Amino acid sequence: MPLRFAPVQAKHVVPLAELFERNCRPEVTSSFDPFPLTAREARRVALESHNDGYYVASRNGSLVGFSMLRGFDEGYEIPSFGIFVDHAAHGQGVGRALTEWTIEAARQGGCASVRLSVYATNAVALDLYASLGFVEQERRRLDRAAGPDEKIVMCLRLGD
Repeated sequence: MPLRFAPVQAKHVVPLAELFERNCRPEVTSSFDPFPLTAREARRVALESHNDGYYVASRNGSLVGFSMLRGFDEGYEIPSFGIFVDHAAHGQGVGRALTEWTIEAARQGGCASVRLSVYATNAVALDLYASLGFVEQERRRLDRAAGPDEKIVMCLRLGD
């Protein structure tokens, strides 16, 4: 079945909460950590007014991915991209498709570029972002619960 993409709306509160809660597990939260994956955060994302963009991917009526373009609420012109894919849908192309769709949403919204942060230990994501044209801007060492790592900031220019 094909994937469907949509901006998060009020109707997504319950399925988004379910997606967040079933993915509150190390294989997801070790690489997606901008906020906790809780029902409370799902309500905030789906119901509160904001300029940031939040999006979902679904297949067969079930949510299989979540992405975002954040920073507009804080006044930034260049949004920060974030994504996670339902642990049960890893390796099925959801991440690439949702990333491409979200980048197009940024382009349609008039963004000149998109930035992201990714951990060096997340080789799959690094390969994906490089294949889509993201370029490394900076790298910094840090200590995480799982051990030493590097946080890499990448950017993709969307304009001419």
